[in-house]
Amino acid sequence: MNGVPTFGEYVRQRRTAANLTRPQLAWLASLSVPYLTKIEGGANPSRRVIESLGTALELQAAEFEYALVLAEGPFPRIEADHPAPTDLEYLELLNPKIAAYISGTMDMLAINSAHAEAFPELDPGCNYVEWMMLNPVARTVLVDWPGEMRQAASLFRLLLARRGPDEHTQRILDNCLESPEFATVWRTESVSNERPDRTKLVRNPRTLAITELRINIWRTQSSMQSWMLVLGSGVDHPMAVTRPVIRERPRASRPINALETAESPGRRSEMEASLREPTPTRPLQQPSSNQLDG
Repeated sequence: MNGVPTFGEYVRQRRTAANLTRPQLAWLASLSVPYLTKIEGGANPSRRVIESLGTALELQAAEFEYALVLAEGPFPRIEADHPAPTDLEYLELLNPKIAAYISGTMDMLAINSAHAEAFPELDPGCNYVEWMMLNPVARTVLVDWPGEMRQAASLFRLLLARRGPDEHTQRILDNCLESPEFATVWRTESVSNERPDRTKLVRNPRTLAITELRINIWRTQSSMQSWMLVLGSGVDHPMAVTRPVIRERPRASRPINALETAESPGRRSEMEASLREPTPTRPLQQPSSNQLDG
């Protein structure tokens, strides 16, 4: 499926992936086999039937929303508005944090200077998924490019269903499908509506320094709510940083090349004896109220 499937096609695809026969899924969803056959053939089910199928197929939240949109149709189409001059001024005030306004289909509407430095050539007018797949610099900037590509494809699938088909999004999808890697991921039919960890690793293409960013997305005060604010800020304690581990020499150890002295055997025997003796312990005591109060 190159574009957005029908609800029946999606149900059949999920049923096949779950290794369920049509009678098995009909039994799990409390449906008759002839009715399930009609649904997979294009019949429009009720909300109760959609919920029953979603439970039977064990759909996650994003997958159920996707199935619901496929069955009930895309969101009402509105004419997109654009950021006002005051919105653009606010974007620059967010420097040095990375900030951008994006549309509901991941088109870049406006960016600040920090974003332009962190994501080269991802300029206003570009689409994020298209930039990731067709611009070689994306593979340098995005440290986990395969993971970011899978996440973007899963989100873009849901956004396409919400918006409904049009020439713009179809052109983006056709261009991305020219990449064998994207085509392979697209065939998995995976769907998601948010990042699992809210962070991403980006590499400066000039210095090759790696930064861990925490990504937050807010719906703006746009009257039509047709675009969002994406904000990336550095993580205080990045997981990507490897810290040195200080190891102390055990108390009972000694250099293997040290010479034995007259006093060494005695010291060693005392140490071995202390290690063999059980460590004395004090009986457990009930803490007093003063101790608990600290």
